[in-house]
Amino acid sequence: MSGRELIRDMINTFFMLATMILVVMAVLGTYFLPEIRFGYEQFKEPLIYAAWGTLPNIVMYAKKELTMKQVLIRKTIQLVLVEIIVLIVALPADVRGNGNNALVISLAACVFVIYILTHVIEWYQDSVTAKKMTEELLIFQKKYEQG
Repeated sequence: MSGRELIRDMINTFFMLATMILVVMAVLGTYFLPEIRFGYEQFKEPLIYAAWGTLPNIVMYAKKELTMKQVLIRKTIQLVLVEIIVLIVALPADVRGNGNNALVISLAACVFVIYILTHVIEWYQDSVTAKKMTEELLIFQKKYEQG
């Protein structure tokens, strides 16, 4: 993965994460803290969480092609880093330590689901791009053979 691809991947991941974090905040907030109402100040929080959640993408940077085992190991490290970062950034220490285990576990589960969804969406986008490139290559090849 080149530096340019890493930056493109991080930007793409950022926007997917921001959207999914908004959904999770709405669902978990409605369930655990329905009495709380937010002002405009809170609109920046999903963006901050998405930025923090994007940073572990750096783990995937490599100058050479990674083996499947290396990719799986790095993806596991990336997931652990994302979980740690989000739980530390999103939940103050007093919330994590005051017997709010259900909230912490729910948030960790949501982070995991978002991580998986992000990768599924990225895989789908990559497969569509690869299919389009293959079709264009076949058209180019036919034109070259005829010409």
